[in-house]
Amino acid sequence: MYILINILKCIIIGVIWAALLMPVIFKRGGALKYIITVTVITIVCYVLCFICGGYAGTINHTTVIALVALVLSWIISMAVFEKESKVKSKVIAFTCVISGLAYLVSTFFISNIKFL
Repeated sequence: MYILINILKCIIIGVIWAALLMPVIFKRGGALKYIITVTVITIVCYVLCFICGGYAGTINHTTVIALVALVLSWIISMAVFEKESKVKSKVIAFTCVISGLAYLVSTFFISNIKFL
């Protein structure tokens, strides 16, 4: 039962990150591309969190930061990109991915800086 709960947690992370990464990675989306992306991210998340160990907190923080960036970039893009709806989704997704990657870089490479 414990393994199933861990797999479900990784699937949720996979769904969130696949939704954020789809506009950045692929030119056009599709159900098969989404399922493959969710599967790959879920496997990577499970390996990093429960097989290698120690990365669950970092993945959780990165996901929360990406979701906060999603909300902020969506609100800002409503004011800035009123008529460019095609560009807006890519800008929002790119902002979320970059904010998550910035957190990862700051966590792994600059560990002496305390943010809060």
